[in-house]
Amino acid sequence: MKIYLISFLISVIMIALSGTVIFNILDYIDPPVTKEGFRYMPTESLFKSAFLSIMIGSIVFIAAVRIQRQRQSK
Repeated sequence: MKIYLISFLISVIMIALSGTVIFNILDYIDPPVTKEGFRYMPTESLFKSAFLSIMIGSIVFIAAVRIQRQRQSK
């Protein structure tokens, strides 16, 4: 149970960090500004960054569980 808790905490931290980084990259590449110069809420960038960060978090969770299981078996 300890393995899954630690892996979950690591993946939550990675989701938060990667979501922030991915959002800032997407916001820099395609800034949310209208033709008149007004800023708007970049919902497309939010959804893309949320999806990608959840994918990264799940990969990190699986990797963390595997690494911890290998260390326990040694």
